[in-house]
Amino acid sequence: MPENNDISISKFQKELKPKIEDVIPIFLEGIVKNSALEFIAYMRANKMQPVWSAHNSWSASYKGKKICTVRLALSHFPYKYWVIVPHISRWNKLISSYDEYEENITNDGLQNIVWDNVNICRSCADCGPGWDMTFLGRDFKNVCHNVPVWYCDPNEAEIDFIKSILPLMKQTIADNKV
Repeated sequence: MPENNDISISKFQKELKPKIEDVIPIFLEGIVKNSALEFIAYMRANKMQPVWSAHNSWSASYKGKKICTVRLALSHFPYKYWVIVPHISRWNKLISSYDEYEENITNDGLQNIVWDNVNICRSCADCGPGWDMTFLGRDFKNVCHNVPVWYCDPNEAEIDFIKSILPLMKQTIADNKV
């Protein structure tokens, strides 16, 4: 491999399948980098091992079911960010729906976190238009049907929310509800 091997570049990742912890410090900086590394450490400590799945994308499974994807991305501007995508949407046939956890979410007053992170379709993969969807009793128009909810550069409250949802998802899997 060439000496100038940047493991954030696709061709090297395809060959090396690097750990996300090795790419985050190259890709992100400052508080954002620290948040991402702390979240990955949380996932590993809770038996959700992120493994390389595609360029700058790592998926974690629990008992063979995909539970979460973490992506490192570059926007149209020279801005790098990270994204957490819990796989809890019926529409793209993943684990389940936020509505399954509605009682937990609304009792804790956390529904705004979901609503604030609904991903409106931008036809980025020429898959548009989006679909009309309801999350926790609120209707949304033109939602991306591939990734309906994502947490882009999640703040502390969003990360804490995701950490509260992941054990519920693991329990759903353990109870064979999926």
